[in-house]
This record gives sequence, C-alpha cells and structure tokens, in this order.
Amino acid sequence: MSIDLFNEIERRKSCRKFLNEPLSSGQLQEVEAALQSFDLLYPDVTLTHRLATEVKGMFVVHAPHYLVVSGQDRPHELESAGFLLEQLILWFSAQGIGCVWQGGAKSVDKDLSGNDLIIIAFGTPAKSPYRELIEFKRKAITDITNAPDDPCIQAVHLAPSGMNFQPWYLEQTPNEILLYKQKLVTPQAFRYKLADLDLGIALCHYMLACKHFGKPFAFTPSTTLPAKKGFTPFGVISSEG
Repeated sequence: MSIDLFNEIERRKSCRKFLNEPLSSGQLQEVEAALQSFDLLYPDVTLTHRLATEVKGMFVVHAPHYLVVSGQDRPHELESAGFLLEQLILWFSAQGIGCVWQGGAKSVDKDLSGNDLIIIAFGTPAKSPYRELIEFKRKAITDITNAPDDPCIQAVHLAPSGMNFQPWYLEQTPNEILLYKQKLVTPQAFRYKLADLDLGIALCHYMLACKHFGKPFAFTPSTTLPAKKGFTPFGVISSEG
C-alpha cells in the first residue's frame, strides 16, 4: 500500500541530531526502492545518487548516512532534484527517519563530486522528527500567492527552502498557476545558488496536494510569462482535468 506523502507535509521537521548508529541494510534497501518509485518532474532529466558516510563543508550535520545526488551539468537538474528528493524527505518522515537538506556540504571524494547537486543527511533521529503546524516559520501566505485559500498552494506554503527564503510566487489565473522565482538581491544572490532546487521542492508539494485531492498535475517550464516585479518566470502549473 502506497503512502500518502501529503500527510507528512504538516508535521515534517528538519533533524540535525542523530543517534550514532547506522540504519540496517534492509532499511537502506527500502530507501533505494522508495527513490525508484517516486514521481519525476522531467522524465528525460537523469540524476544519479550514492550513499556516503562522510561529507565536508559549512554547517555540516553529523549523521550516519548521506545521500549525494548528482547530475550531468544539463538544464533543469536542480528543480528535478528538489522535486524528487522532497518526496524522499517526506517518505523519511513517514518512516520515523530523521533527515535534513545539506546545501553547504560537499563530497570528500573529489573524483566523484564534479556534478554533485545536493546532499541529504539522514539516520535515526535523536529527538522526534515531527512538529506541530504552529511551529512552522514561513512568510505570510499572501506574500507568495494571490490565491491563499487554494489547498494546493497552502501545501506549497509549508515547503522548506534554503535559508527559509521561500523564493517563489504562485499567480492563480482562471485556467492555470503561473510560477515565478524571486530575484535575490546582494549579498544573497552571490551566496545562494539553490533557488531552482527550492522551486522543485515547492512543485513537489503542489503535486502531492493534487494527488491527495484527486486532481491531475502537470508542469511546463517557461521563461515567457507576464512580467512580475522582483521575480523571473519559471513555468506553468496545470491541474485541470
């Protein structure tokens, strides 16, 4: 029986302290199987992954396992990674496994790290991997959309993002949702390069909400949307049958 990952959106929490013990080989096989079962944002974008027990970099969390995801230096890889891996993040939550995005981490193996995109730390959490809805710290929902009562957009409102920037805006029109990426300003624009990954996470939450509410989901990237001050066009979401 498949898990409705939508139910984890309102309780998932980033975990930064783990027990110093690895998951079993059976659990790691289940992680691999789960990764193979998730929806893809772009079926023609190829991502690879590997497990590691050590990474380096700023703000690295010490965990028994790290999932390192790589691309091929081609377009749309970051949002594809965000879309895929947020499903894994929520799957971890459903299993009681703790995890956290590691945006500043790097592989210790230089021979393998050339096209690495992102790393996730995971393992048995030292504390509860869950939180109450009131514990989420997010922008006002009216800052990210003109349709705050849309339940699919409400799911996006809870999506995690690097440095909690929430760099997206969802403009509801009569037939579709126009998705925009925020233009970060100095110094954030120089320090933070994972906004596309964040947009993929947001799209994952929207997709899972569509599934939960029995609506179809499709996303088409586009750079030709109507202009919006402070944002750049990212694509169009369709959830009409």
